Amino acid sequence: MAGPLRVSVAVLAGGMGIRAGGNLPKPFRAVLGKPLILYALEAFDAMPEVLTLRVAVPAEHRSTLNEIMDLHPLRVYRGCVQGGNTRARSALAALRALEADRPDVVLVHDAARPIVSVGEARALLDALPGHQGAILAARAVDTLWKVSEDAHLEEVADRRSLVRALTPQAFPYDVLREAYERGVEEGFEGTDDASYVRHMGGDVVWVTGTSKNIKVTYEEDFALLEALLLGGRP
Repeated sequence: MAGPLRVSVAVLAGGMGIRAGGNLPKPFRAVLGKPLILYALEAFDAMPEVLTLRVAVPAEHRSTLNEIMDLHPLRVYRGCVQGGNTRARSALAALRALEADRPDVVLVHDAARPIVSVGEARALLDALPGHQGAILAARAVDTLWKVSEDAHLEEVADRRSLVRALTPQAFPYDVLREAYERGVEEGFEGTDDASYVRHMGGDVVWVTGTSKNIKVTYEEDFALLEALLLGGRP
């Protein structure tokens, strides 16, 4: 392809974040005086490779995001779209909105992961050529058991062949758009973007991600996040 790649970002903030407590969804809660979602948005804004960014957010919280972005304008931000009732539908809504930006490559990121390493995001872009996707991941270090429905241990998984998927994840725009359009139509229920590309037979590789790339899920995660942020960004 002639010329530099056109890179866009889809940030998914569709979940309400009930497990994290509080009245606001976790992406909008303040951490060290800054809305959690803004940490990731600013990291992508610092990448010259990224031309545009759009956020999928619940309809009832679009005004909240708009207020945040009015106070913190970013070069790459092109607005928000209404997220769906599942992660997949939120991702698809964001991908459809990104069509107007004509990207070659899209990075998809969960808003609940505020610590984005610019170096790792660039490593994804470097790893992508020749594949249908590249994701950040971390090797499994804990013992992982398969368990029964009645809480009995059954067998230990071989963690040597297991990784924990992180975000951002990178894909050729057309590949991921087709994967989500097809997957949603077929009723496939994947838990990340790579699962939709793999569902249609795409080749996806992984790149080692930092252990600081935590997903803020529970209330105690906010204290951990503050400690990581005070210790310096990756």
